[in-house]
Amino acid sequence: MTMMLFRHAGARRRARLWIGLCLTLLAAVAGLRAGPASAQEIMPYEFTPLPAGTNLALGYYAYGHNTDYSIARGPTLRNSGLETHIGIARFVHYGEVAGLRAGVQAFQTFGSLQDARIGGQRLDGAFGAQNIALSAFVWLYINEASQTNVIVVGFLNPPTGTYDRFAVLNLGDNRMRGTAQIGLQQGFGEHFGLDLAYDAQFYGDNDRAFPGSGLLSQATTHRIQAWANWRWTPSFSTSVGYTGSWGGEQRLNGVLIGARTEIQRIRFHSGYFIDPTLQVGLELNHDLRAVGGFKQEFGAILRVLKAF
Repeated sequence: MTMMLFRHAGARRRARLWIGLCLTLLAAVAGLRAGPASAQEIMPYEFTPLPAGTNLALGYYAYGHNTDYSIARGPTLRNSGLETHIGIARFVHYGEVAGLRAGVQAFQTFGSLQDARIGGQRLDGAFGAQNIALSAFVWLYINEASQTNVIVVGFLNPPTGTYDRFAVLNLGDNRMRGTAQIGLQQGFGEHFGLDLAYDAQFYGDNDRAFPGSGLLSQATTHRIQAWANWRWTPSFSTSVGYTGSWGGEQRLNGVLIGARTEIQRIRFHSGYFIDPTLQVGLELNHDLRAVGGFKQEFGAILRVLKAF
């Protein structure tokens, strides 16, 4: 009986240590992976080259039900959770540069993080805005006959978001970020098509990760995305997608802290054009694997697109 009590007490101490470490990591990590992970997360037909002079106004609402919290090279804490409610306002303008189809766009993400807990430990929620995303893109190759389009996209995220170094959860991240993305859109006949993308995200340092912490740095994060699309009619399409991310190991004052980005997510999307200039789309998604943060058990994204 005495030995059993000692074992239970030791297990409780280890659990408290891991929970404390996870809370420290959350406080140190700049920003939180929630809802649409970033502006670089594509939806079906994202790389369609529209005529110069076209503008798009888009609005998104994303909900995420997150469960288990896992720490890299550590345990998974089951009694964990997070509810995310995220909105995105996006504007896109298409034009030409040096005879190439090109454009610019801007994203502003805002929302709330609610009902957060790690290992049963409740956390205060957060509300505010993420860093604005400023972007430019250009198509290097467009072939209408073969239905092939190749695009490169650049993103810059200055530290404009809501950030409190005394808070465990934040939507902003107090650092500069930049991303380079390359994408391929390939059609096969009238109905079937593929969207493929790779991006690498680069991070500046956060010098206010939490009080007295020193300097937080992060290695490059890599991501691949793929959509298989089927257009049933000119107005209605459905798609199945996959997103995989890796890399992003973090250091505090030069020392690895056991946090990184590793996500494997399956996605389902349907889109419908109410008229030629107005589309609504719905995505449902689920994390097959998530390391270094919360696992999104269920996610939904509603998007409305207006062309003018």
